[in-house]
Amino acid sequence: MEWSQISDRIILARFKTEIRSLTIIQCYAATEMTEKDKKEEFYQQLSEAITTVKKRNVIIVMGDMNAKIGPNNEGLQHVMGRHGIGNMNENGELFSELCAVT
Repeated sequence: MEWSQISDRIILARFKTEIRSLTIIQCYAATEMTEKDKKEEFYQQLSEAITTVKKRNVIIVMGDMNAKIGPNNEGLQHVMGRHGIGNMNENGELFSELCAVT
């Protein structure tokens, strides 16, 4: 149906299916070495892109989040399982926070 470039790291595409509309948000998050304010700006743009999608649409957010979330899901059971690898990094915190509030 349409597509739009949200930023140089986020693109949104809408498709019409037989049942309902589908929105895919493809993204490439900043690396762990990037300044925190740039990472927060990316997640703010991603959050805003998600909120623009109509409630009845199916939403798929995919891409390279450059995040490690680890296995500790305490307080985040509603957005992640217990089988992550490694330790949560700053990008993992930002990503899990986005998932928890969206």
